[in-house]
Amino acid sequence: MGATNCPETPRQRMISMMYLVLTAMLALNVSKDILDAFIVVNETMEITNVNFATKVDQSYAMFELQLQNEQTKVKPYYDKAMQVKKASDEMVKYLETTKKELFMKVDGLTEAEMKGKTLKDMDAKDNYDVPTEYFIGQTGSGKAKEMKNKIEGYKKNLIGVVNDKAFPKILEKALVTEGDYKNASGEKETWEQHNFERLVAAACYTILNKLIGEVKNTEYATVSYLYSAIDAGSFKFDNVGARVIPNSRVVFSGDSYEADIIVAAIDSRQNPSIYWGAGRDTATEADIDKLTLVEGEAGIVHLKIPTGGIGDQRYAGVIKLKTAEGDKFYSFKDAYTVTKPSAAIAPEKMNVFYAGIPNPVGIAAPVAPEKLRISWGGLSPKQLGGGKYEVTPDKSLIGKRVTISVSADLGTGKTQNMGSQEFRVKGVPNPIAYIGSNIGSGKVSKGQLMSNPFLTAKMENFDFSLAWRITKYKLAVVKNGREVSSRTYTGAQFPSELQNTIRSATSGTSFEFTEITAQSIAGVKNLGGITVRIK
Repeated sequence: MGATNCPETPRQRMISMMYLVLTAMLALNVSKDILDAFIVVNETMEITNVNFATKVDQSYAMFELQLQNEQTKVKPYYDKAMQVKKASDEMVKYLETTKKELFMKVDGLTEAEMKGKTLKDMDAKDNYDVPTEYFIGQTGSGKAKEMKNKIEGYKKNLIGVVNDKAFPKILEKALVTEGDYKNASGEKETWEQHNFERLVAAACYTILNKLIGEVKNTEYATVSYLYSAIDAGSFKFDNVGARVIPNSRVVFSGDSYEADIIVAAIDSRQNPSIYWGAGRDTATEADIDKLTLVEGEAGIVHLKIPTGGIGDQRYAGVIKLKTAEGDKFYSFKDAYTVTKPSAAIAPEKMNVFYAGIPNPVGIAAPVAPEKLRISWGGLSPKQLGGGKYEVTPDKSLIGKRVTISVSADLGTGKTQNMGSQEFRVKGVPNPIAYIGSNIGSGKVSKGQLMSNPFLTAKMENFDFSLAWRITKYKLAVVKNGREVSSRTYTGAQFPSELQNTIRSATSGTSFEFTEITAQSIAGVKNLGGITVRIK
């Protein structure tokens, strides 16, 4: 019997690609534009899910039609199809309920307040703490774990209903919950972490709609498999038609688009032929003279189209089969997108890496994350998820340049260069010392000093949040132009004896802070001095 591994429409493929790119873009600052983009992708997914549900309903209608014509032959398969429908409806209902619960938790709404709301109405689209707690939880036993078990149970249920040894292969690529998920350190990640940990609410909501689409796709593939088992080789069933299975969802300029075109339930001893044409939306038997012939074997025709222009491409044709009544023709059509190989490698602060501290980097490319191959130019990255990384250059690289390169695994033993970015490595600049939070050199009152009995160090015009701790300083007290005392202190605080000196100081007394040292993850720095004079 014939079937395919959960084929996707061109619209579904483009939506999946948009989702992957947007998820990777979360490595950058989550701006309103990115959140709005998730709304667009989510709305498109919801429309596609509605359209696909209609397609599934049509499959059930065809089953009912054949049941009326040949009840004895069709009923066993029809009964199984109804079991598939029940299981799929329950799975979709579970995911819809999860979407609603996520929305309610993120925005703090009641079920009544949720009525009529969509993703664009969500106030906390950029919140990731609540979704992470909801899906992952403190011990990894959150909603995502339950969801994974539900999905695996759903697939196992379908396999049991169909009860055909060839069927499990049909679902190999459907609703995948097991994979070799690893971070940059080689540590394993679970499916739950890979899909929901540290993602904003808008992304999680969109993922749930994506899963609903995958359930409908799986349902359609299963029902189609059952339908194809009803001796479709006799061509008595009018749903027999061509099926297009592309080898790749993304095609780069200079590469080739490849697809297998088959007919469900066809005898593998058949050698069909296709006639196809580029840039067409339809094709019939009457168009054969205008189309290109491609011969097939064992029931399959392999179509290979060299790519030229960039953007959306479409084609259509007919497949010819020999029957006892003569040749029969079945129309097919499909579309794909050609894109230039490119990758965005974005330092999240500036085009500079600072040695000795973690530097955030975001990487986004129009391919699945597991297909990316990244060369870090000698740096050791820490993977944060969602296209986010951190790199901490060694101080020996100060004054040098490093290059990060990205390529994509095309799945055919080939890789495609996606781009590279060069970064300068600089040392962390010295912070500036202050008395209290903001008192620098100049005239001050004793009250100001007594209210701020400590030193601080702060970075000026520096994009990184870097905490400094004062470890030591030297203080000289000068009266009437003569140094009356000098001492080195440990830590940032003014000890009681120094506070007593300040309290008893007269107008014109100077306090000269020198040899100030501060420490952070960037190392130890010697800071500039501070001289204040009592008013």
